[in-house]
Amino acid sequence: MRLSGNKRVHAHQRGQHETTKFEHYYKQYKNMIHYLLHRYHIQYGYEDYYQLLLIKLWTEIERYDFSKTASLDKYLYTKLKYYLIDCIRKQSKDSKRVSPTSNHEMLDQSFIESHQFETFSMLEILSQDELMWLTLTLQGFSTQEIAIYLNKSESSIKYYRKNARRKLKSHFLF
Repeated sequence: MRLSGNKRVHAHQRGQHETTKFEHYYKQYKNMIHYLLHRYHIQYGYEDYYQLLLIKLWTEIERYDFSKTASLDKYLYTKLKYYLIDCIRKQSKDSKRVSPTSNHEMLDQSFIESHQFETFSMLEILSQDELMWLTLTLQGFSTQEIAIYLNKSESSIKYYRKNARRKLKSHFLF
């Protein structure tokens, strides 16, 4: 799409206005972001969290409706605080996931063969959807990501998870 001379100037001015608007809000709220990061004792990945909160700040400013809320400061503080908490929870959940060892020499061959046999027996008791859930979960995907990948609802994925867990427990626990 080509812009005429006048439209190009207006688009450039609008871009400059957005930049100065962002700089204004950045100067006004950067200390709030630092405060939240210090309040929740963020040290590892400080810059990453700072960047995420900065992006969230901008999206919330763009989304803010002055007619619905009296104070932009309180609105942004609440939104940023709970967004940071969500990010921390997600990071905590991701870090608790256990990944299998990458050093295959450490594994005993009989263990590998036994594990393969158990894996193949899982294939027989799980439906295709349950097996797909298990495979993607073992690869580290969240329920929401699996739902998007399989183009199914999150409740369907949770249903597959529930059934797969039930089947695996009854099959592998005495």
